[in-house]
Amino acid sequence: MRKVLLTILSVSITYAVFFSYVHSKMKEERDVLLLNEHKIIETSYKAVTQMYSISIENYFRYAIMQPPILKILNDVVDTNDTHEKALLRGSLYRLLYPFYNDELKRLGIRQFHFHTPQGESFLRFHAPAENGDNLMEVRPSIKKANIEKKFVTGFEGGRIYPGFRYVFPIIQEGKHLGSVEVSLAYENIEFELSKLLSWKDHLLLLKKSVTTDMVFEGHKHHFMPSPLSNDFVIENQKISNITAPSIESELTKKINAILKDHYNIDAKLKEGKNFSIPVLQDDDGYVANFYAVYDLTGTLAAYAVTYSHLDDLVKIQHKYIASLLFGFLTFVLLGIVLYLLIEQSHKTLKEKIFFETIVAKTINGVILLNTKGQITFINNAATTLLGYSLKEVIGKDSHELIHVHPHDTTKEECPILNSMRYQRTYLGEEVFRKKGGEHFTVHLNATPFVQDNNNIGSVIIFRDISTEKEAQKTIEHLAYYDSLTELPNRKLLLDRLSHTIASTKRDPEYCGLLFIDLDNFKFLNDTKGHEYGDMLLKMVAKRLSSTLRLCDTVSRFGGDEFVVLVTKLGEDPYEAKTKLREIGYKLLHAINEPFRLINVDYTCTASIGGTLFHDTNKTINDILKDADIAMYEVKKQHKNEIKIV
Repeated sequence: MRKVLLTILSVSITYAVFFSYVHSKMKEERDVLLLNEHKIIETSYKAVTQMYSISIENYFRYAIMQPPILKILNDVVDTNDTHEKALLRGSLYRLLYPFYNDELKRLGIRQFHFHTPQGESFLRFHAPAENGDNLMEVRPSIKKANIEKKFVTGFEGGRIYPGFRYVFPIIQEGKHLGSVEVSLAYENIEFELSKLLSWKDHLLLLKKSVTTDMVFEGHKHHFMPSPLSNDFVIENQKISNITAPSIESELTKKINAILKDHYNIDAKLKEGKNFSIPVLQDDDGYVANFYAVYDLTGTLAAYAVTYSHLDDLVKIQHKYIASLLFGFLTFVLLGIVLYLLIEQSHKTLKEKIFFETIVAKTINGVILLNTKGQITFINNAATTLLGYSLKEVIGKDSHELIHVHPHDTTKEECPILNSMRYQRTYLGEEVFRKKGGEHFTVHLNATPFVQDNNNIGSVIIFRDISTEKEAQKTIEHLAYYDSLTELPNRKLLLDRLSHTIASTKRDPEYCGLLFIDLDNFKFLNDTKGHEYGDMLLKMVAKRLSSTLRLCDTVSRFGGDEFVVLVTKLGEDPYEAKTKLREIGYKLLHAINEPFRLINVDYTCTASIGGTLFHDTNKTINDILKDADIAMYEVKKQHKNEIKIV
């Protein structure tokens, strides 16, 4: 459970990082798209306003700065008579009305306005009856044109309509005659922008400070509340034919509702910066671009807002949703792989701990070899058995350092290396060499490491069996030899007799068996004790062994009885019998020689019975029985003699 939770936590953290990265890339791509939309609007806006600026400047030079008009303005400046000024106003109106009505209105110019050098309204062609009000304090453009006598252009509020102002100071031969203003309604800008841009709807959000707070009471009905903020108003449908469809547009209403419900649009408007808000709804993409418009004093005066479809937003969203989904599936798979790796790693670690524990604690030696037979690992038990330190064996050739072979054994014949070479396990006994040169027998298991059918090394597990071998020898010796005399016992004699009988099938020579029984042995035991008797038996055994040939066998058959198996007596039965008798006498003479038993000189005699056998004409029992009967016949008659039957 802990591993599962660890895996889920790791994958979740990684996916969260991935999600954050993908989301940031999506936002980055979307911002680039919106920035591009903004640059298009900004460039178009500047191009349109510049186009109007050039046109209006030409009107000023070639339509307004004409002698009849300048004469009227001179007369206005030179008189203080209100009635005369009214007559001059009428003259100016009649003179320029055709120009205003035919040229400026056709261009979409809303306001055509003359001011006195003192900044008073002299003649509004768009509202001729409203004049005489001083505009110096409410219209920075007029103040600047008449005081600094410089051309002024830009967005500005007004007593009737806000708009894009083009205010020219009128100066004739150094005489200041006042100023003239030509103003564009925003719908003119919208109209030209609509030719350049592919927007669906658009609005001009006007700050109240440049509209309802400034215009004459009689013109406030031209404005209506903004659908986005209480700090802004928009021109109503009656004065803006172009804006009217946008006000009634379902798209505009839908996007505005989303902006009001999901975005702090008031706060963003107060920042006074250009911004765009992408909107995704019902698998459709929209964008609302807000272009900040500043007036001549550098104060935020309006926002030009455009609404349009932006299908690329949907494409971007679909692309990154696909990336997130693909990423999710990938991370799930990675999680599964990670869990399996952790599980396998844990399993491998446990196996390694088990292996190291077993290797460290085992009394058996463990050696790892590479494919060259070099030692790459050795445990403590192995270094203790071999007498080497770890540094003395790592990297050394095991075949040369510790493995003892007959002199002509090559590496190709080494059973340990061959087990690795032929990819099979080798079990057997080998001789190892200790650091001091001492040899000892080991029982080993050599198992090759095979990976992708290639050898990558071998592990040798071995134990010292020298003590076992010695014990085995002792057991075997006790099983076949008499513990008192060290002569073969009855069992070994019978084995050799059986083997000799079998061999006579192939060997034509006769064999013989002598049954020896010491005379008066019981008397010695009874009078001197078993200690003397045992000493006599050992001495007799030694003399019998030294008297016989190497190919003959003398055994202690039991008590004071010895049996001698004699071979190679020749093919002739008579000669064989003679040789057997001669051997019997040699043995008898050896027994007759005096013995020194502790502190007593003792002379011993023996009764010997013998028999010949050849081929398979006699069984073991027949041979023993014949020799035994012959021996008893001697013992019955006079003892210390030999009889061969």
